[in-house]
Amino acid sequence: MNGIFRSTIFLSLATFFNRILGLLRDLLLSRILGGGLLMSAWSFAWLVPNMFRRILGEGALGTALVPILTDTLEKQGVDSARKKFSTVMLWLFFLLAAITVLLSAGALIACCFIDSERWQLALFTIPVIMPYCILICSIGVFTSVLNTFRIFFLPAVMGLLPNIFMIGTVYFLLPDLMDSPLKALRVISVAMLLSGLIELIFLAIYLKKKNMLPEISKKILLNFSAVYEVWEKVLPGLIGAGALQIGTLVDGSLAMYIGDHAKAAMYYSDRLVYLPIGLFGVAFGTVSLPLLSKYVAGNRMKSMLIASFASMRQLLFIAIPMAVLTVMFSKELLAFLFLGGKFDNTALNEAHRAMFWYAIGIPFFCLTKLTVNTFYCRKNMKTPAIVSICCIGLNIILSAILMFPMKQGGITLATAFTSALHNIILLWILKKELGRMPLWGTVKFSAIILFFSGISGVAAYYSHKWILCHPEYHFLPRGIVPLMVAGGAFLFVYIVLCFVFRIHELRNVYLQIKNKLRRKK
Repeated sequence: MNGIFRSTIFLSLATFFNRILGLLRDLLLSRILGGGLLMSAWSFAWLVPNMFRRILGEGALGTALVPILTDTLEKQGVDSARKKFSTVMLWLFFLLAAITVLLSAGALIACCFIDSERWQLALFTIPVIMPYCILICSIGVFTSVLNTFRIFFLPAVMGLLPNIFMIGTVYFLLPDLMDSPLKALRVISVAMLLSGLIELIFLAIYLKKKNMLPEISKKILLNFSAVYEVWEKVLPGLIGAGALQIGTLVDGSLAMYIGDHAKAAMYYSDRLVYLPIGLFGVAFGTVSLPLLSKYVAGNRMKSMLIASFASMRQLLFIAIPMAVLTVMFSKELLAFLFLGGKFDNTALNEAHRAMFWYAIGIPFFCLTKLTVNTFYCRKNMKTPAIVSICCIGLNIILSAILMFPMKQGGITLATAFTSALHNIILLWILKKELGRMPLWGTVKFSAIILFFSGISGVAAYYSHKWILCHPEYHFLPRGIVPLMVAGGAFLFVYIVLCFVFRIHELRNVYLQIKNKLRRKK
């Protein structure tokens, strides 16, 4: 458990800087593109290549490769693992190239039949941004291979490049292109392509140092046994991840149907909600999978369960209070970060409508990253896929129903609800498969943390209300002092409650920070 948490600290640090840059990027986008038609068009076009990143890069393929390559490295050595990886990469490139051509052509054809301006802008942008799916999926798979060697920090640092390129493009080039919206969106797309290419080159250098850089030959291409082994493990997860991204695409399409602001509102709320998910959920999931896979490879199932549930408790200790705080101050956070320029009060209210319900799901979104790993580390991709497909089908139905009375808020509420259901079903199946585990104890722990977070939220609310009555702080950036005071009050009360009632996870955080400071000295 200490190994998981220590590595997570480093990964979270790199991810933190990436998220900060991401927020700066979105802050600039909100000022220049606003929260209406133009931003909705860009966010939908950007959604398409990212679908394949989550399926084939960070999703099923990348996740399945970790236990497969871990097993090959331990039993057959680096050379065999490299050849297997090379075969996978060659076939992945051909698949992504075909997808890029087909979707780009489809978007251009669809433009002939759609009159809506926001749809026209999105569809004309897709052919320019689609090659990014080849780059970002390759980056995701390269990162998974480096994770197999327990290299987490460096790939995360390389992930800063897309945000750096985007910030430079938006700040220096975009203001002069606003007279031509389509040209502006295409310039952003080209900037993302350049950043992806440079990031891929850097990761390839790290792979070469580990003697894992893919090689190209006829023998490698025709190594169908490697393709079959990976395909057998990937297919169920691919179906599940594909269904999830289809659900995401349907949600985006429903939002585009609602109006000019809905898709942009979902984008901005997603960026804020995904901050804690990226910082902790993805980090815990990324770091835990290689270790859990190692336990399973050594037939140490009890150790796997202990490490998994200890990670879940540590994650819930962080995610639940963050969810409570985000729900309470969602509108204030959106206003502080985005209000201004072309992002007006209408855009703010529309974004808040989406974010309020979306933030409820933060603990469940985070927990999913760990829950599915208890199946993936045992090379069981089928069960999570089946559960995911069922929950996504329900999510689409609920979104289509709730969007009429609640607009984009109904879509985000449906997503949060089905994510909670997804975790509950997977944990119930895990208990049926592996027998006794601390499931009920984890539920009780979550209830305690939620109660402590509620008390801390009351303190934060009244602290925020009190500081608003003191205008002497108004010379500082809008809303920063009330939010800092509210956050400080929340954190203080939460830590005191956890200390008084001896919550073990608080001690874990303290010890890791203490050890980190000692090493720096």
